[in-house]
Amino acid sequence: MEQQLLSQVKDKLDFDSSVPLYIQLKQGIEQAIVDKLLVHGSMLPSERKLSLALGVSRVTVVKALAELLEQGMVVKKQGKGTMVNLPIHYNLSGGGFSAQLQQQGAVANRWLVRELVACNDELGLHLATESGETIAKIKRVRLADDVPVSIETMYIPEQFLPRPDLLEGSLYAYWREQGIEPHTQDYSLSVYEPTEEEARMLEIPHGLPLMKIILKSVDKAGRVLEYGSAICRSDYYKFDFKVQVGN
Repeated sequence: MEQQLLSQVKDKLDFDSSVPLYIQLKQGIEQAIVDKLLVHGSMLPSERKLSLALGVSRVTVVKALAELLEQGMVVKKQGKGTMVNLPIHYNLSGGGFSAQLQQQGAVANRWLVRELVACNDELGLHLATESGETIAKIKRVRLADDVPVSIETMYIPEQFLPRPDLLEGSLYAYWREQGIEPHTQDYSLSVYEPTEEEARMLEIPHGLPLMKIILKSVDKAGRVLEYGSAICRSDYYKFDFKVQVGN
């Protein structure tokens, strides 16, 4: 993969162009990110290797990386080098996960549970549903560009998802088709230590702290649409908030 990266970037360098070489190098690395030769967490070749392989000066490499660093596309890791930095930006006031993630890259689901279950006392309090009534349960591993990034478990009153086994993609897209729309959403965020099984599913070392989100969505009529949680890889997610202060 490194050789392919170096070859692609080198092919894009035009030494006769009026565009400075460091800008061309920066653009070549950006294109490699678009082409998925580089993804979040990828380590770039060393400055020395880039200089020798591309036939450019060390100063050119340093200036190109400085531009990428200023844009936040890469970060410096002490003792390791330069790492691609493309976290998933999730706006907690910006709608469904799938829609936001699709704007940033490929999204897929690894389904674990899609079934109707009996509501228990605790869930009944959150869903405003009687214990014993039927509710939908969906549990899935979310993947971004084939990397498992979160595990989501949601409970939904049966009237809002009568056939969970038929859900393939975005729950919110399905709701839009049915004329169902969340009006308010309550979030609670906390640091979470995954179980060994959760760490295995997310392909992370056991003990790596995660972020846990507890979510409750309500429609304009005050009906609870969903309640549940998502545990998210802290090395992949960046949560954005927008708070209005004053009138």
